Amino acid sequence: MLALLKISLSVVPNPLPSAIDSRKKRSFWAVFISCFILLNFSLSLAQTGLSTIPADLGQVIYRCNQRSPNQLFIIGIAHRDSLTGLSIPNVLRVQAEVYKLGQWLIQNERCELLLPEGFFATPASNSGKEQRRATDEKLSCPESIDLKALEEKLSDNRSFVNAELLLKTNYPLKLRQVEDLKFHRAVGDLIRKLVECGNDNSEYIRVRLELDSLQERRTADMLQKIPQIIQAEFQEGNIKAQKAIFTIGLSHLPQIIRSLEENKVWIYSPHVGKDENKDYAADLNLKKENFGVSIILPQTLARDRKTLQMTGVEEIIAQHRRVSSFQFSPHPGN
Repeated sequence: MLALLKISLSVVPNPLPSAIDSRKKRSFWAVFISCFILLNFSLSLAQTGLSTIPADLGQVIYRCNQRSPNQLFIIGIAHRDSLTGLSIPNVLRVQAEVYKLGQWLIQNERCELLLPEGFFATPASNSGKEQRRATDEKLSCPESIDLKALEEKLSDNRSFVNAELLLKTNYPLKLRQVEDLKFHRAVGDLIRKLVECGNDNSEYIRVRLELDSLQERRTADMLQKIPQIIQAEFQEGNIKAQKAIFTIGLSHLPQIIRSLEENKVWIYSPHVGKDENKDYAADLNLKKENFGVSIILPQTLARDRKTLQMTGVEEIIAQHRRVSSFQFSPHPGN
């Protein structure tokens, strides 16, 4: 970039001859200012550790407010089948990459708090000095598990294990609940109803509208709770910095990005059923509490054009692509 700036300056003699007309002057200053902006943007990116995430593990598709000491790292994930619990194609590879991304954030961004989507029985965990001492010991001797070995660990359907639980096993992370049980159960019930609709198209549409609306409320609820959870763990001395990793299904990312761009959470009611909920909007707590956000895709998902299209992620990236916020390059040939 410095070389480009030097080239731009070298094409104009010093001092500028009086024969150069105003059009050429404007052209020169346009090039100069563009180079200056690009140089500053490159330097600002260089100050963020996320620019060095290994390319074979994932891609940053959105980032904002990177200068803040408070940071939320959102990793888009692929789930096991909601009904059977079995792994579906590519899920094992994605889960392995999620583990490696989490490991990278623990070691390089010193993240000590993990917020998984879904409802779980919160396991007992160390706190205070014990937590910090165990974390320092683990970080000084990082686990070296390759992707193939990770896939084997994650492929056993006899007991439930995912990237988040494996990270918790290998690192003394604080694991905190971010989802409301009532939303979790209601979404599960509606997914089952959707499968049971069969050929009843009108019922399928009704249930699907209700499910989509509930998913929006569920995502908004999780987003709004996160700053308070992180701040509470920090104030109690369980984490050294207000940073956390939040793992959530890929299909939720368009709504999250829209909320970050608009600085609001918007919830629209489908106006179906007996309990009609009104539309509402609220200021985004992440912005109010000065959190920076980075959204990362595991490389397998970043290369899966079909999945990105189906979940609306590709469209939202295209709509909101900005030099200052996005860094996304689809895999060649996709």
